[in-house]
Amino acid sequence: MIRLRQSASGNAFFTGESAKDRGTLSPWIGGQDQGGGENGKGASWWATPLTGFLAIFLIGLVSQYTDQRMSTSLLYLVPILLVTRASGFGMGLCAALLAGGLWFATDLREVQGLGGMAIPAWNAFMRLGTFFVAVCLVSAMKSMNRTLEERVSARTAELKAKLVENSQLERRILEVSDLEQSRIGQDLHDGLCQELVSLAFSLNLLQEKVAAGDPLSEREVTRLQGIADDAISQARDLARGLFPASLETGGLEIALRELAARVSDRSGQSCFVECERSLPEIRLEISSQLYRIAQEAVTNAVKHAGGGAIRIELSATSAALSLRVVDGGKGMALFPNNQEGMGVRIMAYRARMIGARIRFQTGYGGRGLAVTCEWPLENR
Repeated sequence: MIRLRQSASGNAFFTGESAKDRGTLSPWIGGQDQGGGENGKGASWWATPLTGFLAIFLIGLVSQYTDQRMSTSLLYLVPILLVTRASGFGMGLCAALLAGGLWFATDLREVQGLGGMAIPAWNAFMRLGTFFVAVCLVSAMKSMNRTLEERVSARTAELKAKLVENSQLERRILEVSDLEQSRIGQDLHDGLCQELVSLAFSLNLLQEKVAAGDPLSEREVTRLQGIADDAISQARDLARGLFPASLETGGLEIALRELAARVSDRSGQSCFVECERSLPEIRLEISSQLYRIAQEAVTNAVKHAGGGAIRIELSATSAALSLRVVDGGKGMALFPNNQEGMGVRIMAYRARMIGARIRFQTGYGGRGLAVTCEWPLENR
């Protein structure tokens, strides 16, 4: 029996199955002997076939001394099925032939001359046909069960790998969140707070001058206004980094254009947006995840691509909305030995959250990296 255990983060994950549970799984159809295994190794593999053949001999012996009008088909069928289940189609067929032969021999007790063998021969043929169908059915069920168990095992291993990957990703996201909070705190302290402190200090000086009866100079007021404007700009930039307000008011296209403008201003690297005019309306939670994917792709391009223009493309077909970020830098060389970075995993995680499909390919003309995320419009 597969057990689930609750992790500290609230996710359930597989802890495996006990040896006892594995041995008792599907005892009738499984065809897996606890002692010798499925391939017929070990002394226990012979136990069920020998017992079945012995039972068939005993049934045939008893039939010799009972009324011929009494049917023993079910008595023969049980050991045949047991032998087939334990040892496979070949041994089951042998058991069926043995049972049919003994039954035919029993029918020949009252046959006088060759002329009376037609009916017993026909009955024997029909019985063998019945036994053969039963052997085929059990063998097919055994094979289907084995295939099902293999698929379940493969799926279980895949789920375990996914759970481990998600657990690692969750830990990394928490680490990134802590780092981002630290960065925001540092930006507030070193930037906005310093501007506000300078503004407060200047206002205190201005207050003292006013109290002393000194006239206000236009230059002093202009300087204070500049400090206030800088503080407002820094606060606005921090707010846009946390959640772009234009995403809710103007839509995904406007938010992407603002992102491209900020990247160009800060990094000095060309970043622009190409967008179709006939884009469908999408929910805010979808556009937010697409924006974060584009933001991560652009950030990776600025940090690792090594130069070249960054192009953000937004287009739509009748089936999907496509977001594509292409740079002209190092391209697939960013993934040495096919190792994906955490940024790539986070983008893939965000895509899975909204049911989108994401691909990482070589850019135009064999240069750079193209990150393509396609969101099916049927999810609207």
